[in-house]
Amino acid sequence: MENLDALVGELNADQRFCCSQTVLAIGMRRLGIDDPDLLRAMEGFCGGACGGTCGALAGGAALMGLYLGKGTAREPRSETIRQYVRELTETFRAYWKGTTCESIVHGDAELRRRICPNVIAGAVEMVWSILGEHGLDLDRRKIDRMPRQ
Repeated sequence: MENLDALVGELNADQRFCCSQTVLAIGMRRLGIDDPDLLRAMEGFCGGACGGTCGALAGGAALMGLYLGKGTAREPRSETIRQYVRELTETFRAYWKGTTCESIVHGDAELRRRICPNVIAGAVEMVWSILGEHGLDLDRRKIDRMPRQ
């Protein structure tokens, strides 16, 4: 995987993807997935979804879903995703002292410009750390590990 800070800069600053889109795009790149519809869907979580959950955290939860989630009627529901997203949320909250954009940047546009790239990279690192601690191969999704029928 290429340098995470450079990748955040490329996607967030250069290509103008928002925080939630950037987190998911980094995971998609690692998994070899090219699906603009997934990135479009994440745009609704940009900038804390109008004052709610930080987009980087929402993107992190979506990235966990990409690795572990149910995507077809035949796939089983994940037994662990809620636990892992809870771990992500707790880790994120402890590190950034909150889970909303307001609690992290306090409405300060300059602080947002400076800190959000770090929040984005941190969310990706937290997801990969949690999944790795639970023994997941970060280069393969659940569906890639399931037997074909």
